[in-house]
Amino acid sequence: MNVSTSSSYVSAGEKALGLALRNVLTALGSTFTVVGIAGNLLVIFIILRFPRMRTVCNVYLFSIALSDLNLVMVAPIIIQFYRNGRWTFGPGSCEAESCIKFTSMFAGFFLVSAFNYQRYRAIANPIETRQRQSLKRAALICLSIFLLALVANLPFCVTSHVVEEVVKNKTVAVCRYFWPDWSNIPEHSERAHRLYLTCLGFLLPFCLNFTLYVLIIRKLHSQDAFRSAAVGKRVKDSTTVTKMAVMVTASFVICVGPFHMYNFISAVSDIYIPEYVGRWTCVLTFGNSALDPIIYALMGTNFRDCIKQLFCRRPLAGETQKQLNDSDILHANLPLSELK
Repeated sequence: MNVSTSSSYVSAGEKALGLALRNVLTALGSTFTVVGIAGNLLVIFIILRFPRMRTVCNVYLFSIALSDLNLVMVAPIIIQFYRNGRWTFGPGSCEAESCIKFTSMFAGFFLVSAFNYQRYRAIANPIETRQRQSLKRAALICLSIFLLALVANLPFCVTSHVVEEVVKNKTVAVCRYFWPDWSNIPEHSERAHRLYLTCLGFLLPFCLNFTLYVLIIRKLHSQDAFRSAAVGKRVKDSTTVTKMAVMVTASFVICVGPFHMYNFISAVSDIYIPEYVGRWTCVLTFGNSALDPIIYALMGTNFRDCIKQLFCRRPLAGETQKQLNDSDILHANLPLSELK
């Protein structure tokens, strides 16, 4: 076998592998998109449709579902870009995609942290939390978080542009971040972009959530945390909500963590990481948006009951008794247990 034949086989093999990876990436991203859109729309509809679901905890879950929905809505654009290797959506689309994507990502990170902090307050100071909490207050907090996420996203939104770039000996249009003040040292601007996103969007919320879970576990295992709560169902209801919060955070870390790890390593070291690894970790972040509504359905009894009522068109068995039980829980010193 001569050298030219060997090279042609290698080239053909690389092309086949690249095509297979793009196909798998497209299928995975499309699955996340369909499941994420359908699931989060269902969560939003259920919370708006059923009055019993309009609780303080569900205000946070509604906001998380809204940010997840916005994120998966731009997933097809990113998948198309990765598949074709060029930006085909014209000027203005790059800025819009960056604004929606990163605002939704920051909002999701911050909302999960706020949800966990609310859980800690409910367990640490149940009486005070029950007196101060309200749907309006929770909605204002979530709205403020969305505005904060928009401000945090400004460095990406105002620096996104469609530019011409040489890729594999071809000049194609791509969506890139351009920092005018650092245009003479683009490698530093790229590292700054990656560090900013990782530190503010992942490391800070991760450290905060980890600290909150340590405090929650200590409170749940202390005698004072259970002194004012009835045994049995009420304790089980509260721990179920806490487990849901843990699952939501775990999904966030597992799905979003690799993307930020890739960014962090690329920013602080010269270790070579293939570009397709970054693409895979980016698509994996959409898995978090698809998993969140599944977690609500699996962990939340009220969510499952409302889904059955919505699709089966039948009254729930024991609905009156459940409402009485929920009323008793609201008057207990362990709040927020209406969400199970």
